[in-house]
Amino acid sequence: MERENMLAYTRVGNKESKITLVFIHGSTMLKEAMLPLANELQEYNCFSFDMTAHGESAGEEPEEVAVFAEDVEYTIKQLQQRNEASEKVILLGYSMGGAISCEIAIRKNLELAGIVVLSSGGDLKNYTPLIDGLKTMPAEQFSTEAILGELFGSDTPKSEVERITKQFATLRVDDVIGYGDLMASNRYENLEACKEIKVPTLFVHGNDDKIVLPMAAVETWKRIEGSELLMIPYKGHAAIYEDTKLVTDKIRSFVKTCEL
Repeated sequence: MERENMLAYTRVGNKESKITLVFIHGSTMLKEAMLPLANELQEYNCFSFDMTAHGESAGEEPEEVAVFAEDVEYTIKQLQQRNEASEKVILLGYSMGGAISCEIAIRKNLELAGIVVLSSGGDLKNYTPLIDGLKTMPAEQFSTEAILGELFGSDTPKSEVERITKQFATLRVDDVIGYGDLMASNRYENLEACKEIKVPTLFVHGNDDKIVLPMAAVETWKRIEGSELLMIPYKGHAAIYEDTKLVTDKIRSFVKTCEL
């Protein structure tokens, strides 16, 4: 009998690929929100997961990133046993999902070919001042839409702001769950343990990010030997949606190095 918390997923791309990409969404989000990236990388076998208690995934909202990580590990192992996922797995985690990816790489319970950390890092406790400001707010009063204006960099065209804001507002969980995500992310601090990450690692971050400050990526990058960092000028927390082609081109070149 399977655990209740095997995560729901959407699968796209080349099922015969020897590389499996697993997309892990951020706080307040659903698996569909990561499909703009997955759909640009369809030469690979791509899975986008709903995290525990999000969308189609069962379970109770975890209070810690480590619990999310356990459910991701379990689901990937199940997919590998079914021969749906290959042995070469690369995690691509956005925001909270980036912290989950770091945690999985630290734990080493799952053999990985690499990780891609998008607008995130190994310490979200000390680099998320906007979230610090929400801690005194009752969960029932939180509205995801209230923070959407903080997603963007200084040169994002109005049309792009409207498009991406609509996407975030549509592909999101209930606000109480979203608030729980933000608090779980804000508790995560495992920066020094990131020195133990030995798999190829790529960081992608907007240098105008107000939600997860760029130093979260920089400080983690400094601790992982051989890791790569793409800092995108004038882009914010939504950098992967503001400049999707640049991001996916970099991911593609990174994945090719992981294939060696």
